[in-house]
Amino acid sequence: PWNIDALKDLVMRGPFEHPGANYVIRPDGVKIRLDFASDRKALADSLVSGYIVERHLMDGDVVLFNRQPSLHRMSVMAHFVRVLPFRTFRLHPSVCPPYNADFDGTGVRS
Repeated sequence: PWNIDALKDLVMRGPFEHPGANYVIRPDGVKIRLDFASDRKALADSLVSGYIVERHLMDGDVVLFNRQPSLHRMSVMAHFVRVLPFRTFRLHPSVCPPYNADFDGTGVRS
């Protein structure tokens, strides 16, 4: 595939360095956790078309964001990701009314 070299690099970085990857899923369904993988280099070198790499979110990815209960179409919207430090996220104030986001601690799904 066109992105095989980038995926190999993400597998080599592993789950603790951003951007990296958490899992590799082989075509036979075996899911390999990269924090327990003993030889990530060998695993990265064995990547071929058909393997699935579950990587970290990166700038520009598109995610779906939902606030329950989904009462209208605007309860679910797509947003572009911008990676921030400390595993946090922010919402622009202009998208708060459709989610009824009042920042009182209730949860959302992404």
